Amino acid sequence: MFVARMWTRRVALAAVAALSVMACERGSAAQASVTMRTAPARDADGEPPGTDRESIKRTVAEVTADVNRILAADAAGQRRLLPAHTRAVNGMLSRFETKVRAMHVSVDPDWVAVIDSVQSDLARMPAMSPAELHAFMPGHTRRVMRIVACVDMVRGG
Repeated sequence: MFVARMWTRRVALAAVAALSVMACERGSAAQASVTMRTAPARDADGEPPGTDRESIKRTVAEVTADVNRILAADAAGQRRLLPAHTRAVNGMLSRFETKVRAMHVSVDPDWVAVIDSVQSDLARMPAMSPAELHAFMPGHTRRVMRIVACVDMVRGG
């Protein structure tokens, strides 16, 4: 976790340096120096609003709330909630895959296996009866929350 936080800080510092250089190249060195002296607004974790960290935090909260809703529902309710659940989980996976690709890091095979398993779940669940879906949901949501927990840990949550 310490390494992830240090990496995040290094990326943030590199981004600030790159923005400063771009501002100077555009002929706005005075604006860049004023910006550097003014402390930007921060979220509860000390991150500037709109950062990847804030986006990840929001996604983690949304998917966790979705999982709690679907687990609390009866079989018929789970059937009704399934399209929204599928959108939420697919959105999370898509956003995180984009971020991982942008970082150019090697991905652990166990991580890929869990993601593949969740994607397979999402493809199979619409064909299940409400009773089958209800019996299947605890295992599926454990896999989803495993992904959420890993992402939240890397985020520093």
